[in-house]
Amino acid sequence: MSNLLRRKMMELAPPPEDRNGITETECLIMGFLCDHPDRELYQRDVEEVFCIRRSTASRFLQNLEKDGMLTRQSVPQDARLKKLVPTEKAIAIHEDIAEKFQIAEALMTAGLTEEELAQFIATARKIQRNLLE
Repeated sequence: MSNLLRRKMMELAPPPEDRNGITETECLIMGFLCDHPDRELYQRDVEEVFCIRRSTASRFLQNLEKDGMLTRQSVPQDARLKKLVPTEKAIAIHEDIAEKFQIAEALMTAGLTEEELAQFIATARKIQRNLLE
């Protein structure tokens, strides 16, 4: 099922040239930043959410910054901290990808009741917690 899901998502996702060459993981990170415009997000948030090392997060964020997808802005309370802010370019690409994912979600959940979907999500979250322990 995992391979089938991945293939369908790749079929629906914009090709790399339409994403300015950013990788799948960079798209996920960019999506995380774009989905939380109300929060100040930092590199450590990316590390925690994606369960990646500091050096890995730094590399992904540097690539996104180089590609014009995000900026790092100083915050007044601590000069060492840099807030991660997606650019308009990133937001536009994210909106396109999100639209494709909504189509994929509709395909995946067709024929499921709200109750079945809620039970599946609850079970998947339990499995995720078990794997993180």
